Amino acid sequence: MNEKELKNLIIKIFTNFKLSRKHSIVCANAIMNAELVGAPSHGLSRLKMYCERISKRVINPRPKITVKNISKSISIIDADNSIGFVAADEAIKKTIQNAKKTGIGLVAVKNSGHYGLSGYYVEQAVKKKFNNIRIYKCSSSYCAFWWKKISLWN
Repeated sequence: MNEKELKNLIIKIFTNFKLSRKHSIVCANAIMNAELVGAPSHGLSRLKMYCERISKRVINPRPKITVKNISKSISIIDADNSIGFVAADEAIKKTIQNAKKTGIGLVAVKNSGHYGLSGYYVEQAVKKKFNNIRIYKCSSSYCAFWWKKISLWN
């Protein structure tokens, strides 16, 4: 199977799980990117997990994503439990849009999940000649575990 056929298969799988074609393409692009840059742990190996989460209604396949602009530079996206790829795609586009207006863009995302490789989104900003810092907030139980480990290293 070549790259185009594989991407089309991923799109078909996501559309079969009720994601819109547009959202399915966003997901397929991110998954293919992970495979192509040598990070399969964030690519096809997670496809089954995403489909299971959609089936269990952890991921909303038809989210009503809303954007609240706090200022010209700052926005908050409520992703309505969308698949993380879609939320991150919306966020980086909004971040770039905000940065074009004021020189800085800050976008927070809530109600979303795993979005694959952070670098994929950072790269989109860099291609538009913007620097980018990506910060991810994990669940409190996961963060608490890592904070405990970090404190042991000091």
